[in-house]
Amino acid sequence: MKKRNKLLILFISLLLVFIAGWLIHYQVNVFKLNQDIKNTAVDTVVYRPYLLGTKISFAEGGNSSDYIKTEDGWGGQEPEHRCALGKRAVVRLYIPDSIGENLRLTVDGFGVFSFKTATYQEVKVYGNDVLMTTWQAGYDGPFSVDIPNNIITDNSLILRFEFAKPHSPAGDKRKIGMAVRSMEISRIVGSQTKRKIGKWVKDNLMGGGVKQEYDTAVSKNENWL
Repeated sequence: MKKRNKLLILFISLLLVFIAGWLIHYQVNVFKLNQDIKNTAVDTVVYRPYLLGTKISFAEGGNSSDYIKTEDGWGGQEPEHRCALGKRAVVRLYIPDSIGENLRLTVDGFGVFSFKTATYQEVKVYGNDVLMTTWQAGYDGPFSVDIPNNIITDNSLILRFEFAKPHSPAGDKRKIGMAVRSMEISRIVGSQTKRKIGKWVKDNLMGGGVKQEYDTAVSKNENWL
């Protein structure tokens, strides 16, 4: 058998193993999510079950309708996004195993504002009524914020976006604060985990011979709680 064919077979085999592993991991987490919901008193009509790392797509054909409601300030489906209408928009999520976790919210989208008088839309981002940050949402994202790990006490999270000056673009009567393409909440790898990874790499992959220590310094822009 030619070397090229052997490499192709090896690549396909590794790909299939990866896909199988991912599917098993996903199914295990989905099962855990469903079991967790069954064993809690959470109102899944109000709080939509969410698995950390799931990308919520607001584009046409995406899954945003599983997580948001139009009465919470969201507009109808558009080809590439949904618009946040009026002064605020809300997302209510139930996130198993989120208590005490270091999480990060990332929103891909853009602010809607008057090009004549501004260069961005001011967006205040709240988590369970705690102001987490204020974005200056300009022409394009993504925008992100670390979620304080002390604001989630029962695995439920209410995200609230407040817009300073909702704007009506030409030919559109709606007052729009922001257009959102996608949204995701993911775990942050903290400084302790970084240190452990660095030590493992040094001891196991580099024979302990690394002269320069793995940099475990926390960025001044990151707030590890």
